Amino acid sequence: MVDLMYRTATSDDVEDIARLVNSAYRPSTGDEGWTHESLLLGGQRTNPRQIGEAIGLARIILALDHGRVVGCVQVDVKGREAHIGMLAVAPGMQAKGIGNSLLVRAEAWASAVPGVEEFVLVVVSARRELVQYYTRRGYAEAGKRVPYPVGAGVGEPLTGTLDLTVLRKCSNTPLQPTSGRDAAFLG
Repeated sequence: MVDLMYRTATSDDVEDIARLVNSAYRPSTGDEGWTHESLLLGGQRTNPRQIGEAIGLARIILALDHGRVVGCVQVDVKGREAHIGMLAVAPGMQAKGIGNSLLVRAEAWASAVPGVEEFVLVVVSARRELVQYYTRRGYAEAGKRVPYPVGAGVGEPLTGTLDLTVLRKCSNTPLQPTSGRDAAFLG
């Protein structure tokens, strides 16, 4: 794993986050990391307006390599649930433990919020490698699927229809930090 700095996103980070998320979810041919959805979905995954709105409603944790945003994750607390999403790592930085480190930080931050009992993730069902990634980290498929939000400005299916699968994890599940610094980060 690389040695990174972590912090909470601000409105100054909107453009960098949008660029990162789009490059991680829908990279150009030849720029792919270990997982992406370019073969399933077209168009942008997000835009600066959507990121700005998300910063106003939720917490976005950033991973920075020498000041450059190379990873992010969004945490949105809704009652007893912490919805974790938009986990993205720059394609060239994937498979270095950054995604796991961001997930641990998101879970640690959400666990510190009074009343949070469960973490919730929503993933494109066809991305089985991603579902398996989260399963290895203690999440379980909840047996609930929802239609892909066509027309919501997050891309369009390239063929047919897609659905999303809901994954859940109890917040009292012991965290598995990748280093001592991972467990300490809450901000």
